[in-house]
Amino acid sequence: MGITVVLLQMIKLFLIMCIGYVMYRVGMIDNHTKAQLTKMLLYVTMPALIINSFIENTGSDKKNMLGELFVIALVMYVALPFIAVLLNILLQIPKTLRGIYMFMTVYSNIGFMGFPVADALYGSEGVFYAAIFNCIFNISVFTMGVVMINYGKDEPGAGTSFLSIKKLMNPGILCSVIAVVIFIAEIPVPKVVMDVLSSVGGLTSPLAMIIVGASLAMMNLKEMLGGIRAYVYTFIRQFALPLLSWPVIDKFVEDDVVAAITLIMAAMPVGNMAVLFATEYDCDEKEAAKVIFITTLVAIISIPLVMSLCVSG
Repeated sequence: MGITVVLLQMIKLFLIMCIGYVMYRVGMIDNHTKAQLTKMLLYVTMPALIINSFIENTGSDKKNMLGELFVIALVMYVALPFIAVLLNILLQIPKTLRGIYMFMTVYSNIGFMGFPVADALYGSEGVFYAAIFNCIFNISVFTMGVVMINYGKDEPGAGTSFLSIKKLMNPGILCSVIAVVIFIAEIPVPKVVMDVLSSVGGLTSPLAMIIVGASLAMMNLKEMLGGIRAYVYTFIRQFALPLLSWPVIDKFVEDDVVAAITLIMAAMPVGNMAVLFATEYDCDEKEAAKVIFITTLVAIISIPLVMSLCVSG
C-alpha cells in the first residue's frame, strides 16, 4: 500500500480532528455537548456502521473467516499483556504507574480511530474485520483490563465494580452479536433499512474525530508535552511494536486485508478508555491523558509509515 494513500486518509482524519479542537476552543462544543456526541456515537452511529458492514458482506465468501478472525483477535489480546510487562521492565516504570502503562499498551483507540481508519482504507470490509476485534476488545477491557489497571497496587481486588455483566452488555458487543446473527443466517434486510444504516453509520468517522479533537482541546498543552518517558514509550508503541509484530502477522494470517486490519489495530494510539479507567481506579489520569495526546498526534505519521513499510499493494 502506497504511503500517499494512507497519509492522505490520515491527514483527512487529522483535519477533522482539528475542526473538533477549534470548535471546543471557541465554545461551539462544551463538555456537555461532547458527552452527548459521544453517546450518539456509541449508541447510534457506530452500531449502525458495524451492522451495515456485516450486512454488506452477507453472502460473501467471508463467513468461513469469522472463526479465524476471533482467534486472531483473541491471540492478540492474550499476547499484549506479556509485551506490556516487558515494556514496564524495559522503561523502568515506577510501581505506581505500572498498571496504567500495562493498560495503555494493551487497549488502543479501536473505536474512535480504528473504525475510521479501517473504513477509510478498506470500506465496509475493513469495518467488518475491525468489528471482530472490537468484540474481543470489549470483553477483555472489562475483565482483564480491570486486573491490569490495578497491577502494582497493594489493596487486593481494588475497583471490582467494573467486573459486571452489565458492563459487558455494551452497544459494541450487542450490535456485533446482532450483526453476526444477520451475517451467518443471511437474514434479508430491506434496502431502505440498509440505506438508513449506511447513512447513519457514515457519520461515525467524522463524529469520532471531532470528539477526539475536542478531547485534546481540554488538555493543558504545556503539561501534556512534558517528560521524556512518554516520548520513549510512544516511539516503542507507535513504531517498534507494530513493525516487530508484522512478520508474525504476515506469517500466520493469509488474507491480505485481514493482515492489514490486524496491523492497523496494533498501530492505533492509546485509547481514551485509559483515562476513564485511571479515574475509576484512582490511578494517574494525567499520565494517561499525556500519553493519549502524544500517541494520537504521532499516529498521524506512524500509521502511514508503518502501513507503507509493511503492507504492499
